[in-house]
Amino acid sequence: MKPVERNPFLPLLAFALLVLLSVLSFMGYLLAARRLQAPPPAEVLTVLTPEGPHTLRGRVARTPEAWRRGLGLREEGLEALLYLFPEATDAPFSAEGYRFPVVVAFLDGTLRVLQVKRLSPGEVYAPGTAYRGVLEVREGLLSLAPGDQVVPWAPPTRTGPPKSSPRQPGEGNGEKGD
Repeated sequence: MKPVERNPFLPLLAFALLVLLSVLSFMGYLLAARRLQAPPPAEVLTVLTPEGPHTLRGRVARTPEAWRRGLGLREEGLEALLYLFPEATDAPFSAEGYRFPVVVAFLDGTLRVLQVKRLSPGEVYAPGTAYRGVLEVREGLLSLAPGDQVVPWAPPTRTGPPKSSPRQPGEGNGEKGD
């Protein structure tokens, strides 16, 4: 009976396979950890009205990705969302896909309220004027009026001009994450 010859590369191949599986497993761990990160803590937004300052727990949306995810699409239980745009726009504003009504204040470059509109879920509104920011507030939390001043906790930053509406009808519905 002839002895069975072992392939001399078999141990090396087994070791390489073990290393490859370990690397893939570690990469999966890192990717899963990225997806499971909690959202950043809410910021404090202040609205100055004739009755005095009002603080709201919210976020500042400064990027196109964040603009597509309106207050009514978020699961974080925020009270307000402040959209800041690097340039003026007069694009319609959409509450498509929202789970609750919101009050929307269109803001000038100094974050002073130009006009206010209540939007029901699914409603689209064109303000008919150029604006540089939008403050969305859950309905019933605060009475907003033209002339009120919004003070974000952090100053706005430039990210480039918006190419279209902050959220066009049908866009961003159900997206999660910032």
